[in-house]
Amino acid sequence: MKISIKIKSTIFIILLLVFNLSIISFLMLKGIKENQQQSYETFLKDNSKTANLYIREKFLESNSKDFESFYLQTGKDMVLDLGRILDLYVSIYDIKGNKIGSSQAYLQDEKKLKIMSDALDNKIIYKKSGDKVVYLAPVYDFEKQIGVLKFEYYTEKERLFYEYIEKLFLKVGIASLVITYILARLYFSKIVNNILTLKKSVKEIEKGNYESVNRLDENDEFGDLSKGIYFMANEIKGNINQINSEKEKLQLAIVKLQKLEKRQKEFIGNITHEFKTPLTVVKAQIDLMTLYEDDRDIVYKSKEIAEKELKRLDNMIENTLHLSRIEKYDFELKKQKIDTKKLLMDICERMSGKAFKFGIEIIKNIESAYILMDYESFMQIFINIIDNSIKYNVNDGKIFVRGYIKNNKNYIEIEDTGIGIPDEHKRKIFEPFYTVDKNRSKKFSGTGIGLSLVNKLVKRHNGSIKILGDKRGTIFQVTFFLCNDKK
Repeated sequence: MKISIKIKSTIFIILLLVFNLSIISFLMLKGIKENQQQSYETFLKDNSKTANLYIREKFLESNSKDFESFYLQTGKDMVLDLGRILDLYVSIYDIKGNKIGSSQAYLQDEKKLKIMSDALDNKIIYKKSGDKVVYLAPVYDFEKQIGVLKFEYYTEKERLFYEYIEKLFLKVGIASLVITYILARLYFSKIVNNILTLKKSVKEIEKGNYESVNRLDENDEFGDLSKGIYFMANEIKGNINQINSEKEKLQLAIVKLQKLEKRQKEFIGNITHEFKTPLTVVKAQIDLMTLYEDDRDIVYKSKEIAEKELKRLDNMIENTLHLSRIEKYDFELKKQKIDTKKLLMDICERMSGKAFKFGIEIIKNIESAYILMDYESFMQIFINIIDNSIKYNVNDGKIFVRGYIKNNKNYIEIEDTGIGIPDEHKRKIFEPFYTVDKNRSKKFSGTGIGLSLVNKLVKRHNGSIKILGDKRGTIFQVTFFLCNDKK
């Protein structure tokens, strides 16, 4: 069944008002009850202090030497006076809980009740039952407790006041609901009429009658919405033409996707080719060792070649897997504050043996800088770059390792004196399995994966890498943001 928005809105306002009135009534009545309880508790506490003062004054006025004897002998008379003075029903008891006297003969003896035993233990106790509050308080001489004082207080006035307020809240609530319902019906009638006008305009747009859209002359959200619908109708025709142009863009996107698919196939083809080459070499060397197993030189040389190719294949697989993990999975990096100078000096020391083998000198000019980065990633990035600088350098060449700070960034440059990288290859050098010279790649056991892995690791640490070199030599510049934590 379809329900009008006017009815829904009115019901919502009524329910909201009922909820608010209920909360307010509950809190107010709770506050009144707590205030009444606090009031008579304070009243009874003050009267117990007054009663204790009265008993002490009577003792001081008498000629008695012993307070407790005086209390037991004159208790019946004092309790009558206290009843008149305090305007309460009063009873007094000795330290054993025996009643000494009462202002009214019919007052119940509390000796057997638990609250009496608690009161005899130097505690103030009270119990509420219906409209009656029984209040027990210790009676003291000047040093210790000598008895118990009991008041009976009736809370009928408080209860009647509470019930009056409760009925008042109910009457006010009903009157508020009736008035709210009438006002809500009148108010939402206008809103519903505006909504119906907007609904009619939308129906006209569905039919394609854009000129039949009406505008509301209202200076509020309905007026703004009506204006928006009006302009929307005028823009729809233009959007239809735009949709046609978007179709062309979609076709271009499809072409790009096809190119990406082609690149993926090339990537798989490169993996297959690169993995097949060392396997072919290993197989050939195994065949040689089998054919010439008595020739120790051939066996030793074939074994050495096979081991090199297996090592190259192992590195290729490891780098490919690492590259795949970086691209597909958001694995956790163990970032820490590191000193790039200290780590670069360590890397240069590690690579110095291989550099010495080819007569290459590593020249260091590194400024101390601190960055927030994964230790293993940093080592892998720069070991890979320096290893390439050794591989593709000339004999007796040089490698310059520089580190400096500029604009809150740590710049690290690795420069070699090799033949450099042609400009047309610099853009693709960081793609997987891409090598500048396939023959040279085979000569130096290159896989074309290392720089792609380096690029991924640098970007994962919000860094950047680029090639600066011109016609001679190559300069890899890697940039990271400094760690501003001074701890």
